[in-house]
Amino acid sequence: MHWLVYSILGAALGMSGGVILAKAFARRSLGSLGEIPVKENVEAILKSAEAQRKMILEEALIATKEQYQSEAVQLDNEREMIMSHNEIYEQELNERQSEVDKFANELEKREEEFNKKKIIVESSIQKSKELENQCQEIHKNYQNNLEHKIGKNKSELFRDMSEELIAAEKLGITKWLMDNSEMLKSESQKLARNSLNSIYLRYQPSFIWPKSSFIVPVNSKDTLEKYFHEESPIISSLIAGTESSISVLTINDEMPSMLKISSGLGVDKEMIRLTLEEMIAKDIYHEDKIKGIFDKHRRFLDRYILKLGEDAIKNLGIFPNVHPEILKLIGSLNYRTSHRQNQYFHSIEVARLAGMIADEIGVNAVTAKRAGILHDIGKVLDYKIEGSHAVISGDYATRFGEKEDIVDTVLAHHDDKIVETPYAYILKAADAMSGARPGARVDMEEGYHRRIDGISGVINSFQEQGVTGSAIMHAGREVHVFVDNSRVKQKDITGLAEGIAKKLEEEVEYPGQIRVTVIRRTEITEVA
Repeated sequence: MHWLVYSILGAALGMSGGVILAKAFARRSLGSLGEIPVKENVEAILKSAEAQRKMILEEALIATKEQYQSEAVQLDNEREMIMSHNEIYEQELNERQSEVDKFANELEKREEEFNKKKIIVESSIQKSKELENQCQEIHKNYQNNLEHKIGKNKSELFRDMSEELIAAEKLGITKWLMDNSEMLKSESQKLARNSLNSIYLRYQPSFIWPKSSFIVPVNSKDTLEKYFHEESPIISSLIAGTESSISVLTINDEMPSMLKISSGLGVDKEMIRLTLEEMIAKDIYHEDKIKGIFDKHRRFLDRYILKLGEDAIKNLGIFPNVHPEILKLIGSLNYRTSHRQNQYFHSIEVARLAGMIADEIGVNAVTAKRAGILHDIGKVLDYKIEGSHAVISGDYATRFGEKEDIVDTVLAHHDDKIVETPYAYILKAADAMSGARPGARVDMEEGYHRRIDGISGVINSFQEQGVTGSAIMHAGREVHVFVDNSRVKQKDITGLAEGIAKKLEEEVEYPGQIRVTVIRRTEITEVA
């Protein structure tokens, strides 16, 4: 309503301002006219302005009154609408308040019931605790009475009963094993014989293998004395860079003398043999020319042993991914013999037999063949590397990227590593079959007994130094020597082992190496 009052006041002020302006205008006009009667004109103008003011004021009041009435009607409508809404809201509020009161009453009832139940539960818990204490007391008294009667406490009784139960189970298991071991052994032997018979029927090897001979005959004694005496520079140049040696063998005057090439790498010995044969045949004894012949045969043999390795891998069907250095070691086995058996052909035969056994028992034949062809590559280097040839083979196989299962199988074929896998037993069986078949090795049994007897004789010769016994294992490749701990001190064991090893080197002929282990221990035995 304030804005309406402000509008009326504004209109009135406007009218007054108009009258004032009219008077001023009239004065200015009169001053300019000069001679027109001033009083009459001013009154006429003022009357006219006053009449206009009243008319405008009345019109403004009428318009303002109409607008006021319209807005009053609108405000009454809005008030009635708000009042109706307030009634609805008040009704809803009363309804909700009624629901809240009802819920509060229900909650009070439930709280009363809960408090009653809580009291009952607390009472039950208290009774349960009392009963539990009574049970514990009864259990304790019962346990004390029982322990007193049997003379043992609970832990002792539990231990004794456990031991009795375990002993009974062990007895039952042992009895079951005894009842079934013979049957299992018999069945496994039948299966093994069937598998081996099947392999023998399928396998048709060549029983004649080439054997490398490192002996060169010299028909002329003059040539022998002139060029191959002990201080001969030709011999020194030929064996330079190798670990081989050249010696002269003279049987009698009727037979030609011979140059024997010993020790060192088989390929080196073959290079020396080829060089000697060519230079003697062509009567060439100039050192520079001999060096040229030697280098020629070296290059030829480097290519040849690599080809032998590649041929073996290709014929066995286990390529690719075999390192060139492994291929060279395989090819070099052609110039290595064991019990007069060519190790290159032996390795190929072992690989083939291993693959056939793997087929028979249903495992991967390629893995078995790969282990078979690699199992003896250490024999190429065992003349200069200490350790079992199986360990050397495994080391080089690892060095040139062979997988762990292959390496473990190679190490296991002479028990340098104990692994319980089918491939380990396959390789052992194939190796034994290749070495034991007719014609494979010359005088094998006789040479074996001679070697074992020689080793035993050497060890027995140290009895005065405290040796009490020995165990010869792995066909003479390893010896365990037992000493009297009261006679041999700990600090003397190293010297004793070195003495035994040195005497074995001097008095016993054997392939590869013999590992000597001296064992000093204290044993106490009592009889109950």
